[in-house]
Amino acid sequence: MQGKIQSTDFGGLTPPEQFLLHDESAVNYAEHLGELMADLAPANYLERRQVELITQADVDIDRQRRIIAECLHPSAAINHSQQVVIDWRRARNNDTDEALTRGEDRQPAPPEGDPYATKAIAQAYAKQHSALELHYKALADAERRRRTSIEFLYSMQDRRARAKIPDAEVIE
Repeated sequence: MQGKIQSTDFGGLTPPEQFLLHDESAVNYAEHLGELMADLAPANYLERRQVELITQADVDIDRQRRIIAECLHPSAAINHSQQVVIDWRRARNNDTDEALTRGEDRQPAPPEGDPYATKAIAQAYAKQHSALELHYKALADAERRRRTSIEFLYSMQDRRARAKIPDAEVIE
């Protein structure tokens, strides 16, 4: 794919600013849409629209996974009084202001994982169970929407390909 995609490449489709959140990149969305357009090769507007719906479902899937991961971050289990104690201990141990402002609690897990975070993750899950249930349902809905959109695109492409086949002649 060639660098940055211009929005005019996808005329007639929904502008990404209408559905992307502030932490989502319109450039990344356009690149993903461009890759799917190249891979799935839509031939007309309806097929391009299906590819757009597939891309939007991908964005929604990624969004729900990010939200779930954020809700289950070990620091989500910490309540206000625990945070006060953590801050006091850091100040008492003369941690630098730089270390405090970096937000060490929000760092991603190491590649091998952190088995000591399990308890905090379980507490975060229990604390936000009903909210997480909503996000898991939204994730399942987005995955179902994606599968349905792909299936419908393939059926449209199959129908188009069959229309190009000349009718068979019956010879007696």
